[in-house]
Amino acid sequence: MATASSPMKQILMTGVMMFMSGNTLQIFSIMMLAMAMWTPIRGLLETGKVFERYEDRGVDLVMPKLIYIALNLGGFALVCWKLSYMGLLPSTWELSPVPRLRMPLEFSSGAVIS
Repeated sequence: MATASSPMKQILMTGVMMFMSGNTLQIFSIMMLAMAMWTPIRGLLETGKVFERYEDRGVDLVMPKLIYIALNLGGFALVCWKLSYMGLLPSTWELSPVPRLRMPLEFSSGAVIS
């Protein structure tokens, strides 16, 4: 179960790093986000390799694998939230097909021309 919950430590570390990097676009924040995005993706791709050493022991690995995958998806969701908060991901209202209606502008003048 320690292997299944190991991404939780990464999520906490990534959260602290995101807090410390701020919301501005700087090289440090972009590199940190790239690292934070790659870690859960790599974890998801290597799920079979992580649990490979436990398969020959006859242990049921369905629940630990699901926990491992859920925690990696949580880490990826944290990165997506940060990208959206920084304005690097489009939000849903920007993608909506319905155009926003604007109030008509009227200009009037109270001057009398003589």
